[in-house]
Amino acid sequence: MRLSLIDPAGKDRLLIRNPAEYKSGFWQTYYMDGLFCRSESTESKSITLGSEEYGRGTLRVSLNHAPLLDNMNAVRMDINVWSYNKPIMLIRHRTTNVMDKPIEDLKIYNFMDFDVGGPASYKDDKGIFDVDTGVMLVYDGNPLHVALASRPKADRWEISPPIKLSVDEKSRDLKNNLELGPKDVATGLQWNLGNLEPNESKTVDIVMTSATNLEEVKTLIPQGWSLFDKKIR
Repeated sequence: MRLSLIDPAGKDRLLIRNPAEYKSGFWQTYYMDGLFCRSESTESKSITLGSEEYGRGTLRVSLNHAPLLDNMNAVRMDINVWSYNKPIMLIRHRTTNVMDKPIEDLKIYNFMDFDVGGPASYKDDKGIFDVDTGVMLVYDGNPLHVALASRPKADRWEISPPIKLSVDEKSRDLKNNLELGPKDVATGLQWNLGNLEPNESKTVDIVMTSATNLEEVKTLIPQGWSLFDKKIR
């Protein structure tokens, strides 16, 4: 995931970049017929591309998850992203049960490794989670700040070194630590969405903002929510 602006000179100015090698992005875990199922953001064995569509500042991707060897799809993940020459990114993640049986105890995760400041300075990043607002903040010694907010608010969260941020059957819940750093940090948000009946969908919306100071990055969050209904369909 990449967020940038076109500066007054017309040049593309990189604000943040989310490296793929740490499998950042959306994960999910759930149970089907009592069996534990997990999908990682960049795996290819059990996730297939259903469709993708590009537009002006938009990306829509539909992914199918077939967790068992029979290659039968269990859930569909529709991801809708918007960002166009603003330090705001809007993301909608919708999970739909495409089977004729319930999906149980669905948990959605969003892992991000922002590397604020780029490769020369990412080891001095700091992450803070605000329990009252549900906002995750990441920043370093440079002016740049990044914020993540969601609807619904995250049920759990974690700030961790990138290679240690993961979930499995024995450890499905993030750790709820409130801050970490300065060091190389990645962030995790978790939503406990419960059961999905056949053809039922549940959605998580995310606003991600970037600014050169703490006050501005927080001010951009309500602007992002006001854009949501206009830009994300």
